[in-house]
Amino acid sequence: MSELPEPPASPPPSSRFHAGRLVLGLVVVVIGVAALLQAAGVSDVPWKAVLPGSLIAVGLGLVIAGRRSESGQGGLIAIGIVLTVLLATASAVDIPLEGGVGERTERPTSLSGVKSEYRLAVGQLTLDLTSVPVPVTGTARTVRARVGVGQLIVELPSDQLAVVRGHAGVGQVTFFGESDEGFGVDKDVTPIAPAGQAIVFSLDLSVGIGEVLVQHG
Repeated sequence: MSELPEPPASPPPSSRFHAGRLVLGLVVVVIGVAALLQAAGVSDVPWKAVLPGSLIAVGLGLVIAGRRSESGQGGLIAIGIVLTVLLATASAVDIPLEGGVGERTERPTSLSGVKSEYRLAVGQLTLDLTSVPVPVTGTARTVRARVGVGQLIVELPSDQLAVVRGHAGVGQVTFFGESDEGFGVDKDVTPIAPAGQAIVFSLDLSVGIGEVLVQHG
């Protein structure tokens, strides 16, 4: 009886360079490092440059993969489409991608401690003004607050008057329980100050995608 031939040896693992995997890894690393630096307060990351930079990297990866006739380009194409949609949306609705990522609460305790501008790229920004004393006279202090993607919450004491203007590129604007939603939402409230009481703030609030919420704290 003749012996059966030995099965062919399995091919050695491929050491071929995969441009797609490398580019995907680099994009993930860059975004992760940028988010880490921002969260640690080491650097204020220019997030407006991250999306186009990532899209350029994906495009270069597709060029390299195409020239090398690599398979698996579908993943890069999908990532490129997502980045393109995000970038187009950010441009169309004017998403202010500056100021960091995460959840932040600002709680000033004096009128002088209130900043003229607050920004957050992605996340929830809460501006709590309930501890600011109400002056009898004076000019309303202008405060701008911007969130790129997420929620912007402003809390006012019930006895504090404020002129409030809100804008949402895509989303909802709610002032004291009354809401408007959709695309390009604009809403404003201008109170009439009684004798002996001043309008403390003039608030200019906006989100690119998300919600502006103003309520009594």
